[in-house]
Amino acid sequence: METQMAAPKKTRDALYFVKSIIGLAIMIFFQYIPAPAPITPTGMAVIGMLLGLIFLWTFVDIVWPTFAGILIFGFHAFAIYPKSISLAGIYEAGAQSFGNWCVVFIIGCLLLTLALEEAGTIRRITMWFLSRKFARKSPWAFTTMFLGAALLVGLFLDVSAAQFFMLGIAHQMFELLGFKKGEKWPTLMIIGLTFTTIIAFAATPICHAVPIMFMGIYSSITGQPVNMLSYILVGVPIGLVLWGLMLLWFRYVGKPDVSQLENIDYNVIESMKPGPMDKKEKIVVTVSLFVVVCWLLPGFMSFLAPNSPVLAWFNAATATAPMFAAIPLLAIIRIDGKPILNVMDALQKLPWYVIAFLAGIMMIASAVGEQSTGIPAFMAANLAPITNGLSPFVFVTLIAVLSCVLANFLNHVPVGIIFVSVSVPAAIAVGINPLVMFIAACLGANLGFAIPPAMVPIGVACADEWGSYKTTIKNGFFMLICTCVVLAILVYPLSSLVFGR
Repeated sequence: METQMAAPKKTRDALYFVKSIIGLAIMIFFQYIPAPAPITPTGMAVIGMLLGLIFLWTFVDIVWPTFAGILIFGFHAFAIYPKSISLAGIYEAGAQSFGNWCVVFIIGCLLLTLALEEAGTIRRITMWFLSRKFARKSPWAFTTMFLGAALLVGLFLDVSAAQFFMLGIAHQMFELLGFKKGEKWPTLMIIGLTFTTIIAFAATPICHAVPIMFMGIYSSITGQPVNMLSYILVGVPIGLVLWGLMLLWFRYVGKPDVSQLENIDYNVIESMKPGPMDKKEKIVVTVSLFVVVCWLLPGFMSFLAPNSPVLAWFNAATATAPMFAAIPLLAIIRIDGKPILNVMDALQKLPWYVIAFLAGIMMIASAVGEQSTGIPAFMAANLAPITNGLSPFVFVTLIAVLSCVLANFLNHVPVGIIFVSVSVPAAIAVGINPLVMFIAACLGANLGFAIPPAMVPIGVACADEWGSYKTTIKNGFFMLICTCVVLAILVYPLSSLVFGR
């Protein structure tokens, strides 16, 4: 028996070793492939590091490849950044990875959302939805409010955090309401809250690691930031349309038995509500609202007072400044001798694997847009003939739909990296507003519903004790079709209206 158990383990170990060697070999030796003009040997090295890291992140591990990438990147850093003032290439690699603004920004976002969770604000929002009079009107009103709570929570929490939080409330609610595992309504609710948090994740960049990462790639290529309000003005309407179609699908095609919801004892729902806001929660909410206002205010001012010195100040401070004003403020304010945010404890609770992953992506993504690689010139020379004759509407729609389809069958992160990195320079080359192309690629890549590899929450829903693999996949394919249609119809007109053609 022990011999039989040891054999599969040795096979797995050997396979892990082989895949690791393949990924590292791609990163090291791809540079020796003859480079098609105008890509330089440095550009081939960057492409090799990108392909190798994507392979390792997908098939081997999410953390250690970043550190291997930093090491290899260090040997090419001065060729990529000939004007670098770093003392050594490895220092430049560190500055481009863990020193990237996007990495620092997401650490701040995670700390702030952790403070909101621990204060009880997220649970309060959810139970507020479920205790409204509208929720009592009918089973489908209750269902809409439950998924509406997931939508609002998902707009401000990263997708996995929002899903796990809502799953915890859902499981408790199912048991209190007397549902049994395998019944259709709770199964659809597990799927529905998963799809809802994914839609919310794509709709805004607020505290969402991957959209922020894609924004960082855009900024690295163009040297210009993405206005958060403008992003939201495109993402939220598209998200609401998708969410509405999902609800209609559940009600008129899924047709779960909701008779058990007709006689809900709302005392049960009331028992799940947190008590009145205490002083700590009020302070956390006030500070968090201040940060969000600071993020959105420049967007309003860019429409109302584009030449205002206040807008210039906010643009110079960037979205990172209010975030890092909030964190020390919450750490300084003490209640009963304890800080509202214990930063040391909070740092131990952060998902550092996400941060390491993001650091590696930003390092490579920044390099892809450098003129020293020849990659932007290559894309301009080769994509312009392909897109000749295509209207901007067709070109942008094609990018949105292709990124969505590929992300649903591969994974949203590498697909998004590739599509943003390729399509933004392509848009510049053919005279399309790169922000329009960016939002098409970003939204398409982050709306993954079809199969577990697309996005982590889909795998969680498939494995959930109240969920169903088969039902999740079936509904996921419907959402994929809906998403492609909605993107094809709305993404170009909305993006052009907000960003300009």
